Amino acid sequence: MASKYEVEEMLKQEVENTNRLTKHIEALWDEIGQKQTRVQELNWEIEELKEKRKDSLTKEDLIERAQFQKNFLEHYNHRKVDN
Repeated sequence: MASKYEVEEMLKQEVENTNRLTKHIEALWDEIGQKQTRVQELNWEIEELKEKRKDSLTKEDLIERAQFQKNFLEHYNHRKVDN
């Protein structure tokens, strides 16, 4: 059986371990928060770039793309073209 002083020493060690682990967990939560913020910023940037790309596609670009697709299908798979 442990003496009163041994129990007290073990209790102090456990309190120190708990404090150390608590600080470590707080640091991990801070890191997680920073990474979540970075992910949100990148998602926002992706959405901005998608909008810019969508805005940059003019009607002429769309017509040109459609014509290219039609020509490609006529040449390589003529059964898929109606007109």
